[in-house]
Amino acid sequence: MSPLGHILGTGWVTPYGRSVSDVCHKIFDGQTPPSEMLEIAGHTWPCYRVDPSSLPETNAFPRLRRSGKISHFALTAAIDAVVSAGLTEDEKSQLPILFATSDGGVIYTRRFFTELDARGPGAGSPLLFPETVYNAAASHVAAYFQSDREATAMVGDAAVALSAISAGCELLSQGLSKHVLIIAANECDAISVAGYSRWKFLCQTPDDPTGNIFSEGAAAIVLGPPRQRKPALMWCREGRPHFSRKEAGDSLREILTHPSVPPPWIFASCQRTPLQEIEQEAIGHLDGKIFDVKKSLGEGLAFTAMAQIVAASHLVETSSQSALVTVLGFASGTAAASLSCR
Repeated sequence: MSPLGHILGTGWVTPYGRSVSDVCHKIFDGQTPPSEMLEIAGHTWPCYRVDPSSLPETNAFPRLRRSGKISHFALTAAIDAVVSAGLTEDEKSQLPILFATSDGGVIYTRRFFTELDARGPGAGSPLLFPETVYNAAASHVAAYFQSDREATAMVGDAAVALSAISAGCELLSQGLSKHVLIIAANECDAISVAGYSRWKFLCQTPDDPTGNIFSEGAAAIVLGPPRQRKPALMWCREGRPHFSRKEAGDSLREILTHPSVPPPWIFASCQRTPLQEIEQEAIGHLDGKIFDVKKSLGEGLAFTAMAQIVAASHLVETSSQSALVTVLGFASGTAAASLSCR
């Protein structure tokens, strides 16, 4: 089987920092970062935050002076991915950008509509509104790299990160681009955590230590032609939409019916969620060590799904082994990808 593309560069912004090797060490060691509390309507939840001091490049980029955190996260992860891929200035200007997100710019959106609710229809700030659209982060990244190619946002549950990778592979296979930059990002706000908690997403609370801690950050990869010792993306498959737990399991098992490379490493996505047993049952026939990225990085939806890819890529590159990434989304998305050292 020919690879769909090679992962030439990776980058991320996490509650643990930006160094891929250092953060991966903490993930593989099962460490967890310090948390802080979010509060709304008398309820509190812990979350994992990104340290703003780790984003000096975006703070110096004039276009981002009034932008939301999600744009800062996305651009920082993209910069690191492009730098590690070693792209030339001409290649940067020809980069298609695919941006995956589950919630978009929640913080600025909440501020914008809070002003409308408090002061009436004419109170919507033109400074806030541009950051309420899903494509805001993608446009900032395109402006930074002076790219005149696609800058597209894709919205969905966690599986949308792998949907974006599939779309990027399609651009490569059709010869429409030599490289493609794919980013996923999430920002944490009390209103979104409250919403997921009401949806029985098993959010951790001070009284209940089980469940997920929500987090924020971004992860990015650059896909391109073969390069020695760079991880190859062997396949990336999306399952049919599921609308029940049974359908979710059936969809994931269908994807994994004929994995091309038996993986010694498996990066699963549903630890401490209602879908955990479904995912474990689907991958139970595979003889591989399971890594729980979310134990260290928290539940960042599309961001942590892409972080699974970054962590798997690092392990494949340093161990010369293969890895499987599975993503079972909370709504209807299912996807998986296989990485190998080629």
